[in-house]
Amino acid sequence: MRSLEESLFWEIFYRHQAVRSELARLFDVSAATMSRSTAVLLAKHLVVESGGTSSSRGRRPALLQVNPALAYVAGIEIDRDRVTAVITDMTGNLLGRSGVAATASNPVRKTLKDCREAVRAAFADAGRVPGQLARIGVGHTGMLDVENGLCLDWEGAPHWRRVNLRGALRETFDMEITLDDRARAVALAQHLLWPEYRRHRSAIYVQIGTGIGAGIFVNGRMVRGATLAGGEIGHIVIDRNGPLCACGKRGCVEAFASLGATIARVRQALEKGAKTSLRTQVKSPSQLTVEMIVSAARQGDPLAATALSEAGDALGFGVANAVQLLNPSLVVLAGKFANAASDFLLEAVTRAIHSQCFETMSRGLEVRVAPFRKDAGPVGCALLASLDVGAALVQKALFVPPS
Repeated sequence: MRSLEESLFWEIFYRHQAVRSELARLFDVSAATMSRSTAVLLAKHLVVESGGTSSSRGRRPALLQVNPALAYVAGIEIDRDRVTAVITDMTGNLLGRSGVAATASNPVRKTLKDCREAVRAAFADAGRVPGQLARIGVGHTGMLDVENGLCLDWEGAPHWRRVNLRGALRETFDMEITLDDRARAVALAQHLLWPEYRRHRSAIYVQIGTGIGAGIFVNGRMVRGATLAGGEIGHIVIDRNGPLCACGKRGCVEAFASLGATIARVRQALEKGAKTSLRTQVKSPSQLTVEMIVSAARQGDPLAATALSEAGDALGFGVANAVQLLNPSLVVLAGKFANAASDFLLEAVTRAIHSQCFETMSRGLEVRVAPFRKDAGPVGCALLASLDVGAALVQKALFVPPS
């Protein structure tokens, strides 16, 4: 069972900043008890405070936050066309960044070399020496077994099947690695770094791009599940006779609503001779992009509008099921597809939630499209590493074994 001090540390971590009076109400303890517990955290340098001032209007309470200098971590995002690395402090403040052009068709060994080069360059950008690094968080866009550190598959890259990725990264960097799904990394960055999101203790962040995944927060904490595999909203089956998904099942949300599925649906229609204004924009169906589809839909093209409607309906069905199960106060749509087709997807998901969920679930629920932030993925990976670093530091500081 967690001590009050340990629980306080994590509450402050997820809130980013907090005042004692708010924490006392949340934990239902007296002001004196809260002062004693926060004094322990301050004495151990796990948290710091700032902002306390006195004026004619009274004293402004000090803000508590996790000590940013507790550790420095790296975050690596392995995407299909790029490896990006960042260096941050314990709370996700960006200190250095670098990227290396890559491709999923590269050998695994080449990708590991790219990761090492990206981290080295990010350190140079940060002006900090590698000896200060406490841990590396890595997010990958393939299908992962996070519990066992494996990349099970990466669509179109058979050499990535059942790769011991965490083990290979440990060997490459000679340090502990936190490996997780990229969607969960992006969700953690959004939840911690966007002030308007942090006030929601229960939220679902849906990443919509080549694949569809989610990061889930319940009662102020990120939920990862028994085998660290929670959040696969894209693989909710909505039609058992539907199209084949990259995961091997039929009729997943992702098979209808991902960026790739939507482009493929329009491309197939073009190849079959469908009448559409898109023919004037591309010489070949292979040149089709989601931006072209969205532009055509906004100008009234029936084929493009239907494709986005079908994607939005499928996405809405999956999100509504998640809302009915988890009862969040916030749903955030993010990723390349969400940003490109924000109006179509936002309307479809909102409509599905209100038509499929109990009124007690949809009442007061906010549905938003996240603003684009290019470093959300790698910074989220660094924050995933911070979670593990923080757990170790709290254990060491607060739970000294008897001699």
